[in-house]
Amino acid sequence: MADSTPKASSTSAFVTALIFNGIVAIIFVWLFILLRPKNRRVYEPRSLKDVQTIPEEERTEPVPAGYMEWVHYLLSKPHSFLIQHTSVDGYFLLRYIGIVGSVSFVACVCILPILLPVNATNGNNMEGFDLLSFSNVTNKNRFYAHVFLSWLFFGLVIYVIYKELYYYVVFRHAMQTTPLYDGLLSSRTVIITELDKDIAQEGEMQMRFPKASNVVFAYELSDLEKLCQERAKNAAKYEAALNKVLNKCMKMTTNKTQEQLDKLYNNGTKPKDDLETYVPHKKRPKHRLGKLPLCLGGKKVSTLSYSSKRVGELNEEIHEKQADWASNDRLPACFIQFDSQLEAQRCFQSADAILGTKHFGKRLIGYSPEDINWEAMSLTSKERHSKRTLANAILVLLIIFWAIPVAVVGCISNVNYLTEKVHFLRFINNMPDVLMGIITGLAPSIALAILMSLVPPIIIKLGKLSGCVTAQDSDLYCQAWYYAFQVIQVFLITTATSSASSTVDAIIKNPSSAMTLLASNLPKSSNFYITYFLLQGLTVPSGILFQVVNLVLSKILGRFLDSTPRQKWNRYNILGTPKLGVIYPTIEVLVCIYICYSIIAPILLFFSTFTMILLYVAYLYNLNYVLGFSFDLKGRNYPRALFQIFVGLYLSEICLLGLFIMAKTWGPLVLEVVCIVVTALAHIHMKRKFLPLIDVVPLSAIRYARGESGYAYPSSDLGAQEVKNIADEMRNDYENDDTHGILSPATKDDLKKANLLPEDDNNSENSAPSNPFESGSEERSEHNSSSRFNGEDDSVNKKKNDPIIKKSNTISSSTKDKDNNGIGNESTFVPEDEKFRKFQYSDVEALRNNRPYDDDDQSRHGPEGAVPVNADAGVIYGNAGAVMKEPQAFPPDVLETNTWSQRIALFFNPRKSYPFDEVRTRLPHVFNTSIEYDEEYLNTAYTDPCVREKDPIVWCCKDPLGVSKQQIQEAGSEGLDVRDDFTRYDEKGKAMFTYNPPDYEFEAKK
Repeated sequence: MADSTPKASSTSAFVTALIFNGIVAIIFVWLFILLRPKNRRVYEPRSLKDVQTIPEEERTEPVPAGYMEWVHYLLSKPHSFLIQHTSVDGYFLLRYIGIVGSVSFVACVCILPILLPVNATNGNNMEGFDLLSFSNVTNKNRFYAHVFLSWLFFGLVIYVIYKELYYYVVFRHAMQTTPLYDGLLSSRTVIITELDKDIAQEGEMQMRFPKASNVVFAYELSDLEKLCQERAKNAAKYEAALNKVLNKCMKMTTNKTQEQLDKLYNNGTKPKDDLETYVPHKKRPKHRLGKLPLCLGGKKVSTLSYSSKRVGELNEEIHEKQADWASNDRLPACFIQFDSQLEAQRCFQSADAILGTKHFGKRLIGYSPEDINWEAMSLTSKERHSKRTLANAILVLLIIFWAIPVAVVGCISNVNYLTEKVHFLRFINNMPDVLMGIITGLAPSIALAILMSLVPPIIIKLGKLSGCVTAQDSDLYCQAWYYAFQVIQVFLITTATSSASSTVDAIIKNPSSAMTLLASNLPKSSNFYITYFLLQGLTVPSGILFQVVNLVLSKILGRFLDSTPRQKWNRYNILGTPKLGVIYPTIEVLVCIYICYSIIAPILLFFSTFTMILLYVAYLYNLNYVLGFSFDLKGRNYPRALFQIFVGLYLSEICLLGLFIMAKTWGPLVLEVVCIVVTALAHIHMKRKFLPLIDVVPLSAIRYARGESGYAYPSSDLGAQEVKNIADEMRNDYENDDTHGILSPATKDDLKKANLLPEDDNNSENSAPSNPFESGSEERSEHNSSSRFNGEDDSVNKKKNDPIIKKSNTISSSTKDKDNNGIGNESTFVPEDEKFRKFQYSDVEALRNNRPYDDDDQSRHGPEGAVPVNADAGVIYGNAGAVMKEPQAFPPDVLETNTWSQRIALFFNPRKSYPFDEVRTRLPHVFNTSIEYDEEYLNTAYTDPCVREKDPIVWCCKDPLGVSKQQIQEAGSEGLDVRDDFTRYDEKGKAMFTYNPPDYEFEAKK
């Protein structure tokens, strides 16, 4: 059969793709090296001190001198450095690429030396890469090599998935117990959606969760939202129009002769600071009212006059509605806030048991107010379900119709096999090898990449319409569906059409042999994926480094498009953020492909390893130096990506099963069935074990991290049983509580508000302790295995005898007091020191004064005044900058201190590889800091942003003529705030900014 088929195009396609992609990669990398030093805003904005939107802890040091010195510099950094400078989400993206790349490398070492000779010798004498594939084998006994190696490789992949899921859960628990995340408002707020009407009341929620400090419901604020949107639209139009006329004023006066200026000012009779002198009313910017475009709209009005007046009117309307927002209709979604993460987790873990799963839709924790999709808060369960069903149906139809162009691409990759039946294509056989390679190798891979790049915007839009509650939900929705697109289109459709096109003539002659022919020719489609991996491994990583889009926007389009101070400030200060829901699937499909072809066409493993290495290096640079942080997903994409690897395992096993059936090799067939069963069981087990633990934090872990005695991290089951017990305990407490939370203990705060206790600033919750080591100190410590710095090797050693900050003896509602008659009475007073207060930098001085150190003993000191105590994550700092920059602030990796033999042994024991204490102490020490929130903000934090939206501030450029000052006064009389602070015109008459916009506020993490 091999002799009768047309000559395979794999060699020419490979050579052509290698040369083309190699040349493109070399050019991109050369331009990157050449342009990077002169264009730091494009290639390393995260290292620039004047980029205002980057928090100091996220700012990186400048790229090391030298062409590629940054590669060694970044590869030598510990994981704690990557966590701080690429975010938790960026770190797990890099970890995913590194893990799947390592698996591919191990497979190369183990599989290639065995399967390549098995496939290549004494077979069908195929040509090119087909010689090294499954389809070249004729001896059925050789298939046992394939099946046993599939056991080995698939088993390795399954175990790596298990190990990484274990690590992720421990990491999440460790991260959530750090002072930073433990104190975040999002960590202390539980979101409940789609509540039944009978329990959608503050009293009902307080009754079920009496420890809640605040219960806030979402409200119907569509009218207020529309007004805010209209105001923002008019303010933006006014700002653009005002800057346009100011720029025109400067253009008319810059580099002009005195004669021209005299003519402009009519020999001094026209004032210089009057806009009418330069731009008469008739020539000022105008726009049409209404939503219809162009001439179909409503009345044409002067933008400056209309917008300033309209914004002033809207300000008054919005103020009235903002003052009375709580009188609107309540929506079936509430936000339950607590004073501590401990109580929030108790609520989150018991919500199903207390509320009943039929009485609400979703329970969420760890989402900041900015993450909420407020439009989705009004949906009931039926509405959300119907919207999700509709969105999913649209995506299914899109997948079906998208298969048509993708199928054409697959056919083109093996078009030379169609020439026998499609006669007008016979001229292809006479083409030079180079041109044949372009048609069958290069063009299809590029076309497929372009086709798939058009899909994500559609999925993201449908995700928002489907009722996703948060931005993170939308991102995960995109990840799931885009991966489905990638697998179906890039793998299944392309593989099927590529295989079918190579056997179409034989199938027409003998239709009954279609399945056999397709199975035997399935490995031939791997030739297309070799060229696809070359594209992904050469052009894509080099393109990521080259940043051609940012370069064009910054250096070319930005100069023409940006004319106002705000536009220029945004261009310079707003960094691009990674869309993880799009990035992950593009890498996941590569993993799916190399797993599927690891046994069928093992040569692909070499190219997949090469691709993953280069992708890792490219993303390592971009995440550290170029891209900003997106919304905090806390690495949630990572476990989803790990579970989606099972798709590749199932497809690979099914393909092997089909090949064994067609080859009638029953022994390997039975063995492969066993492999499929084991894979399915492992998949089910991991979903049951890990998915329920991703967002929960065991209460014992929180207490243990605080230093409370008698608690330990539940490493045996990661807290699964504890979570179940908490739910049962909370349900029993609620059912047995006769008062149902109506009567609750009074705190000092409550008594002070009721004027029953005098204000005592000395006992204030926020006051620093005079001696935190005294047993009566109103202080609790955040515990992390009693760790401290070792000045010699920067490692963290645990000392059992390290003194800890003592906890005060608190009085709870169960404490018995005795009256004068000696009769025990149950107290309802809870002292203020029951609340856990974290360390602040102001506490450090007291610590040092009350615990003297030998200045010569460097082992007892951390960097920049750090005090090694059992507080927070082990070390607190007197200098806020030290926690961000000092090398000791980035602990080494968990396994770095072990020998290679120990690492190999620990590889097969996740509990010993990643103990909770070690994972937590290896986090960056910036996680030791905490955030203090304004009390007024906390009361309305989880309300629609339009409730807190401030009046807009228009930012215009300050001109030397005084026109901007005149316009500021005119707009102010209409109620519009216009400012020209921190702006000026350069010598060419171009607007410039010198600092942040007057309405810019740096927001802390929530």
